[in-house]
Amino acid sequence: MAGLIIFLMLSAAFSLGDPHWRPHRCPGEWRQFGSHCVIFDETPRSWAAAEFHCQSLGGHLASVHSWLESIFLQALTIDLPLTWIGGTDGGQPQMTQYKSWSWTDGSGFNYRQWAEGMPNNSIAGESCIQINFGG
Repeated sequence: MAGLIIFLMLSAAFSLGDPHWRPHRCPGEWRQFGSHCVIFDETPRSWAAAEFHCQSLGGHLASVHSWLESIFLQALTIDLPLTWIGGTDGGQPQMTQYKSWSWTDGSGFNYRQWAEGMPNNSIAGESCIQINFGG
């Protein structure tokens, strides 16, 4: 799966529930979604290398928690064939659809509006999530 375009989301050092939160602007080429700044890096990387790169920038691969976040990501990836996001099962075999999936940013894996039956790790080695809205 090497050579895929990566997508990363930098979570700001605040959240909507933080009483010290102040409005901010995302730097340079970054795009804002709620309290997060988002950027694409089109350098071909494996999923693990993409996550490591995101961490070097202070963030993680994107996590999805709502239909609005999903639509936002779809709009940004419409012309891109393969895009990594931060979902992983840690390389563990799956017995049920959502049994051990998690996000690299540590947030709960609570989004369920994937394509039918996904994510599923139905063949060996499907331990991470990509979105293919352009392909």
